[in-house]
Amino acid sequence: MKAMRPAAAIASTLLLSLPAILLAGCGDFWENPNGSTSSGTTTDTVTLTQSATTITAGGTDILTATVAPTTATGTVEFLSGGASIGTATLSSGSASYTATFSSAGTETLTANYEGNSTYESMTSNSVSLSVTAAAGTSVPEYLSSAIAERETNLVLDPVNTWNFTTDLHLHNVAGVALSNGTVENIDGGGHCVYYSGKAYIAKGAQGSSTPAESTAIYELSGGGYLAPEGTADLGCD
Repeated sequence: MKAMRPAAAIASTLLLSLPAILLAGCGDFWENPNGSTSSGTTTDTVTLTQSATTITAGGTDILTATVAPTTATGTVEFLSGGASIGTATLSSGSASYTATFSSAGTETLTANYEGNSTYESMTSNSVSLSVTAAAGTSVPEYLSSAIAERETNLVLDPVNTWNFTTDLHLHNVAGVALSNGTVENIDGGGHCVYYSGKAYIAKGAQGSSTPAESTAIYELSGGGYLAPEGTADLGCD
């Protein structure tokens, strides 16, 4: 006659095997409690285009990253020379960012799609942007000759750079862009600009404790000085 196993032994055997049964049955649904540590594995492509290939310093270039397939979602990071300049969120497979470049030079631009739980992260092709320096505004020809020895009123707007090719004698000088005692928007080229009356500093251009309306001597960005009439020994050309 076959011996019967005690009920306690049968229960013990079932309990020991239960965790294995549960894990085997739910293995496809188990997730790391710390979340996903990598992007998906489905292949995608990223293409970067731009609105311009050449801009003037201070201008903008609209960068557009297109991810295929368009069902990809997530964030695109835009980079210049490998450094991040901004991010944008994908919408229907596209993300755009308006980048501003203030310095002259050549920028190498790329876009990096960061991926999601389905699609892998991917870097785009690179595009090149040429940033040219803002053109300076030369002083009118009649002021670049000996005739400028007379007193002349001239407004030098702070938006432009004014280039002088000889010493000048002006009356009031307005719209000077000043930063820490140096006039940034007058390129003296080693020459002096003498003025009677007062030099008027553009609002917001103040970089020192000098008053906004003054009769002081200022260095010019390209050499030379902006100085009151009668100032001597400045060593101007």
